[in-house]
Amino acid sequence: MLNMGMKNKAAGSYLSLAAAVVALITGLVFLATQATAAPLGHDGTAPGVVLLAGVAAAVVLFIFPVRFGALIQTVIYNIALYLVVVQLYFVFADVINKVTFAGGNAGLCVLYMAGALLASLLSIAACFFPQTKDEAAPQPSDKKAGLGRALAPAALLCVIALCTGLYLNVDGKVSAVSTGTAGAGTAGTTEAAVMNYSDNTFKDMSLEELAATPYETWAAKEANGEVAYFFEGQYTEGFSTIVDPACLDMYCCTDGSMYGSFSGPATSVGSATVSYVYGYWYNYDENGEYNFVVHITGNQDADGTLRPTNVEGGADADVYVFDTEHGAYNWEASLSYGVMGGAFTRNINIYGQQYAKAQSLTIDTSALPVFYTGDRFDANSLVVSAVRGNGAEESIWSGRLNYTGFDSETAGTKTVTGSFLGASVTFDVTVEDLVADTYTGSYELVANGTPTATEAQMVVDYSHKRCTVTSTDGTLSISGTLVDSAEGSVTITLNGSEPLTAVIADGTITIPAHQEVVAGWGSSSTYDIGECTMTLAS
Repeated sequence: MLNMGMKNKAAGSYLSLAAAVVALITGLVFLATQATAAPLGHDGTAPGVVLLAGVAAAVVLFIFPVRFGALIQTVIYNIALYLVVVQLYFVFADVINKVTFAGGNAGLCVLYMAGALLASLLSIAACFFPQTKDEAAPQPSDKKAGLGRALAPAALLCVIALCTGLYLNVDGKVSAVSTGTAGAGTAGTTEAAVMNYSDNTFKDMSLEELAATPYETWAAKEANGEVAYFFEGQYTEGFSTIVDPACLDMYCCTDGSMYGSFSGPATSVGSATVSYVYGYWYNYDENGEYNFVVHITGNQDADGTLRPTNVEGGADADVYVFDTEHGAYNWEASLSYGVMGGAFTRNINIYGQQYAKAQSLTIDTSALPVFYTGDRFDANSLVVSAVRGNGAEESIWSGRLNYTGFDSETAGTKTVTGSFLGASVTFDVTVEDLVADTYTGSYELVANGTPTATEAQMVVDYSHKRCTVTSTDGTLSISGTLVDSAEGSVTITLNGSEPLTAVIADGTITIPAHQEVVAGWGSSSTYDIGECTMTLAS
């Protein structure tokens, strides 16, 4: 009778069986390797368990065929596919950005997803083919087969409910970064340095005191071997797949101090600037118990503004670090951090390890522009790759480097040294004399929604192809571009205006009447600005 039942199987049954074989192999490989292949904080067995549940369902349905059996298998395998994608997609952020913040094995993650997808596609195909050649042909048994066909759907529904419960209650960490208790896994912790809270003299220092220390002094601690732990992380947009290039780097020194930087290109929340972060750390608290904490006292923005950590605004001053064992990283944490000059508080995940010097550093300067006297060094055009201490090669945002040797006080060729994690490389930078004219006089700047005649200065910068108007007291400012220049005139835009021709004669510049656009949140306003004449400054 069993032989007759096998002979009666049609293409649908064999497609379902093939899907089960793929799911079995994928599920076993997943369960055996996911603990090390999954991204940081995203391990869990749920997808593998659901795949094996689908295999069990396939066996039952192969022996006891039921109507729409292939559809039931399709639902189970698609649940597994959903779980594996949600759990592991973070690993691709590392591949795209060529970093190792999320960790994991991208190749194995692709294998898991491909296996679950193939099982799903085979079971979907099975839905469009008959399961048996002749539904009236004798089956493996009579009463038992009928009982099996009656119980199979109920059993499969129980399996689905079980898998769903397993995902929601046991492996909740699949869909969110895992949490824990500070100090978890202490027995496996390898400490490069020990710092007791009571012994840390930096905990009583203000942000003003920390920022007053020259950055060269902080950087020298790395050169002198005084950095014990290094944390790095990238800004992420909530739980979406957006990983911003802006990076937070934090160096924990053996004396208990912490210094670092937050930076990112113009296309990120880093706004093409570098701000410095200061604080302290300890890994044994007031009670002498293991409790790794990095305290962020505050920031010094690129313009020199000191910004103490605004805990009332949602930022975290005390960042509680949790032990982890994933690739090169031993610690991880999630914190709220003020980005864009503290205008917004956003989440940053950081991952730490004992400080390890990079093996090498490579900087491509082919797109480096010419600088002019008075300029600050701009690293946006540099392309940097580093070989980490463990041999991993990564492309990194160039603003994460520390640059020394740049001087724009005089024109000439300057030799600049860029360094990151103890590795350094030198390159030449050209500085030319700035060509610009400065005019002073009265200009109608928009204040409180009204154009108001204000004493100001206008800079026509021929080198950088831009022009600015700034009030004498520095509270109001507009900018624009230098479109073209000719004998006796310049074509410029100001504050979103249409190109306009300003006449230069007898040491003065006359800007014709025009309209300027002042942009706001979600809206903009246009204002009529009258003609004005300003005088060339001596």
